Parts: sequence; C-alpha cells; structure tokens
Amino acid sequence: MKEILIINPPIRLDDKPRNIPHGLGIIANKIRQELGITPNFLDMNAYRLTNEELALLLEHMKFDIVMIGGIASAYRKIIEITDIAKRINPEVVVIVGGYVAMPEEVHHALFDHSKVDILCLGEGEKTVVEIVKVLSGKWISNLSKVAGICYRGGWKIRYTRPRPLIHSLDTESVLPAYDLLPMNIYLRNPVCGWGKDTDFISSRGCAYKCSFCYQPWEGKFRSHSAEYITNALVYLKTRYDIDFVSFQDDEFMTDLNRVKEFCERKSKVLPDLLWSCTGRVNIIAKRPEIVQTMKDAGCVLISYGFESGSQKMLDSMHKQIKIKDMEKVVKISRKNGLPIPASFIIGMPGETEETCEETLEWCLNNNLPLDSLMFATPYPGTEIFDFAMETGRIDRKNLHDFLLKLGDARDFLINLTDNFTDTELVMKREEMMYTARENYNNYISKDEIMEKTKELYGDILSKNKIDDKEIEHKMKHGGILTF
Repeated sequence: MKEILIINPPIRLDDKPRNIPHGLGIIANKIRQELGITPNFLDMNAYRLTNEELALLLEHMKFDIVMIGGIASAYRKIIEITDIAKRINPEVVVIVGGYVAMPEEVHHALFDHSKVDILCLGEGEKTVVEIVKVLSGKWISNLSKVAGICYRGGWKIRYTRPRPLIHSLDTESVLPAYDLLPMNIYLRNPVCGWGKDTDFISSRGCAYKCSFCYQPWEGKFRSHSAEYITNALVYLKTRYDIDFVSFQDDEFMTDLNRVKEFCERKSKVLPDLLWSCTGRVNIIAKRPEIVQTMKDAGCVLISYGFESGSQKMLDSMHKQIKIKDMEKVVKISRKNGLPIPASFIIGMPGETEETCEETLEWCLNNNLPLDSLMFATPYPGTEIFDFAMETGRIDRKNLHDFLLKLGDARDFLINLTDNFTDTELVMKREEMMYTARENYNNYISKDEIMEKTKELYGDILSKNKIDDKEIEHKMKHGGILTF
C-alpha cells in the first residue's frame, strides 16, 4: 500500500491553534479502519510550522500520497504546501478536500495555479478510501470510476459522477483519529470555554440559506444521534480528561428532540461536563424553555448570528429572523444567566449609513457590544460571491489573485456596498465598535462579568488560571463574555 501523509495547513496565525482538524481527523481514522493503514499526520496549524520547517520535515519522510484540507482562506497555504511536496517528491499525488475544494469556481483556479492532482468535491469518508485503492492498484482501473472527484486528465479537468451524501453519520462516518492529533496543544487553547476544552461537530448541513454562508450539503441537516455524541464525549473525558466541549455545528439546535435527548443522556453519565453550542434566534424565540433544559445539562453558552439590527438587512441576507425575536433572545439569555455571544456583519450589499445606525442603535438599546462585527466577505460558493462576480468587484480573469487574499472576515477585503468608500466602511466599523463597547462598559463592569463567569463555570475556573490574554480573546471573538 502507499505511504499516506495528511497535512493540516496553518490558519489564523494571529491567534492560538484552537480548533482540531475535525474533517482531516475523520479521514485519517477512516483510512486506518478501512485499509489498515495508519497515515502520518502533520499538523502545521497546531505546531505553527513555517514552509521552511515543513520542507525540512518532508525531506526525512516517505510519502506517496499527500492529503490536504481546509477552509476557503487556506487556499494560498494549500498551494504552497503542494509545491513543497512536489519539489521533494515529484511523483507524489496530492489530494485536496474540504470547503476550499468544493465550490466549482475554485476548481479551475486550483488546477491552473497549483500542482494539485485530485479534488474531493464532497464528503471524503468513502471517496478517499476508493482513491487510495485505485492509486495502489487494489481496485478499479482508474479514477473515472471514483464518484465525487475531479482530477487532471490530460489538458482537461475531468469530473466524475456526484457522490450521494452520507445517510447515517453514526454508521458511515467515524470519530477523528484523536491519537494522531497533538491534542495536548489544542486542549490548552480553549475554543469557547475554560480548562481542557475541545470542539466537536455533531451534525452537517443547515436548513437555512443565508446569502453570506456556503452550504455544500444540499440544504439538508444530518446529525449524529444523541447516544453517539454522548458516547464520544465519554471517550474524550476518559482519554483526555476534558472539562468542556464546544459544539461547532453549523446549527446544533436544528432538531430540538435530539437536543433534549442529548441533555438527558449527558446529565446521567457526564453531569459535570460543561458545553457550548451554536443556536438560532427563531428557534430559541419559539421554544424559550429549551434554554433552561440545556443549562441544567451543563450548557453555559449559546452563540448566535444576529448579523444586523436592521430588518431590511436581515431580510436581504435571507436570515429568516425578526428584530423582535433577537430582543427576546437577549432577554431569555440574561434571564438564564447566560452570555450572549453574537456576531454581526457590516458591508453587505445594500448597506447604508441608515442601516448601520439601526444596528448600532439596536445594540445600544439592548446593551450589547459589537466586538464581533465582521466585514461582509464573499467566500466562494455564497450568494454574495456571485454578486461580487456579476458586479465586477471580483475580476473573473483574476479570481486566483482574489482567492490568495482570502482571510478572516475581521479583515477588510472587498467593498460590496454602493454607499461607502473602502475607507469610509472601515472607519464606520471602528466607530460602531467603539461606541457600542463604551456603552457596554457603562452597562456592566469587568468585575461583574468575571463574577457571572465564575457562577457559570464553577470548579473549572478554580483549577485553571484566568489569563488576561484569554479574557481579551473571549471579549473580542464572538462576545463570549457578553452578559
């Protein structure tokens, strides 16, 4: 069999490595279970490896196949990693998967400007196993028989038939290969909580179609069962003694029956394990009692995408939420003593001075900061990406150059409005953030925030040092300490 090397590219270099490479970890475990091969796993993100350090390591490793995956902003790094691998071993086959490989607009850019050989266009659990079998001569004669990929075929990009979505995540997917990951690094850099905090993705897909979000799963929500999740957390507690789990699903609360069953099961076997998750305004507003159920089961944080205080902008984003329900969620969270981590977006198509003022005024009236105010960023596959292409804001002929610049949405990249210059938009964001933060500082003191945090987290805080830099991170990223 071939020697397989999986590489996790570095992202968000201005922060600590916090999120485990969930998808790549699953692929590693699936290869091990199905093929009896334990791949080498090189986590550049965890170790913050430079390209030079990567090249030095690869000089002393054997690899026939390199698998790389990541989000859209990993585009540049994936090209660089591919170049290094090909320089050291010209015969290596490089396979790229994850979000960065899925939008059709990216395929030609990657093949034209990199030495990538194969793109995995959807879920990789079955696809990568079949690819390895083909490349090892253990299965069908060529790649054309492998569903769900595109690859170089002479001077053309050749597409195979689409691969159907996995029906049962419980039986057709697996847990990440945690033993191959540098868990010691990730566990000391909390995602949302304190102490030994790890993230977990318990579902795939979202039933909503927000214009700024890419959803490759046909708008279908599929999830692991409550039993599967609970068993996974028992394993993580036994193996790594975790204190906290941060559910990073697109929308954890889509199926409230699953949420309730999870709360019941978890309370029986892991009553002291704390957790956080993603929520949604319309779901909570309709079923406010679920918040108390979740808190009783150890949930200390539900994050939201409020996005705007302007109903006009919410409607244009297809958010399917109402301003009055956002206000209701704020009251429900405060009633239950939970923080209100919420993200906002500035600079969507149609944004005006008036809509910005509506957002700021809403935050002032509800005593919320705007620390997590993102620039509208047209990531490939989104509706606003199509808008940027159609209006010439992204040059089709120079798409590669745009993709190279993609990064965190906190950094300004492109102006999608007709009412602000680039400078005016950047300054408006700073002005809104400053005004909202000043108002919030007058609403609640830092000491009061820490007192509420201690009430929620209890023993975790008593056995873990409260680091000022970690507090600053939690203030800025998603308003995790917003009460």
